[in-house]
Amino acid sequence: MEDMISKIIDMDKKARDMTNAARQSKIDYEKEIIHTKEKIKNEYLERANERIRINTQAAQKKADEKLARIEEQNEEVIRKMNKTYDDYREKWVEDIVSRVTG
Repeated sequence: MEDMISKIIDMDKKARDMTNAARQSKIDYEKEIIHTKEKIKNEYLERANERIRINTQAAQKKADEKLARIEEQNEEVIRKMNKTYDDYREKWVEDIVSRVTG
């Protein structure tokens, strides 16, 4: 009888040990899943930030090129205006003076 009680106690202890091991295994897997999830999330964010950096550089380059073209156009317009002024300055002054005094 004592032998049977001892076997029951041993079986109960083994069952509790197995249950505890299963619980610990579940906890370990959950921690591993959380760690893997965080790793994947961080890798994704790093890739996204790299794409943003590359796209920002490309957009800045396009903006700089467009600004350079606009500045060239503005300089050309200013050159033309200055040439027109130099070519017609005396005539315009004479026309203004003659209209004012005329």
